[in-house]
Parts: sequence; C-alpha cells; structure tokens
Amino acid sequence: MRDGTDELTVEEQSKLHVAPPGHSRAGHRAFGWCSRCPGREVWEELLAWRQRDNQAVDESPAPDRVTHPSHEAEEVASRG
Repeated sequence: MRDGTDELTVEEQSKLHVAPPGHSRAGHRAFGWCSRCPGREVWEELLAWRQRDNQAVDESPAPDRVTHPSHEAEEVASRG
C-alpha cells in the first residue's frame, strides 16, 4: 500500500518567456508574436485571443458577427 506522499514529483523548470521591449509577453508566450510585432495589427491579436478562448471552452468556430443581415433588417431595408 502506497501513500500519496511517497510518489515522486517531477518539477519542471519554468520556461522564461521574453518579448522585445514594448511588446506583449503574454502574446509572445501564447502565439510567438503580438500586435506590436512588424507586420501584425491589433485586430489580429484580438482575433487570436478570441479563437484561443473559444477553443478552451470548446465553442464552435462561428464568427462573432452574422454573415448576412437578419430578417428584421431585410424588412426595414425593403420598406426604404
């Protein structure tokens, strides 16, 4: 019979995440880049965080916005 305290525990060395000055360490840790990196924009980082969060809670990859107008908006548009 073994006690839970007898089991060996392996301590992993924490990886040091760095980013250039003025950049997001969290963005570099999660994606390897951030919105301050050349060729990247804020909306790309925001989208990456949203997609990561949706995956974490197992949501569908459905877009945040509807791809077509609602029936109500179509009715208003047809009335002029």
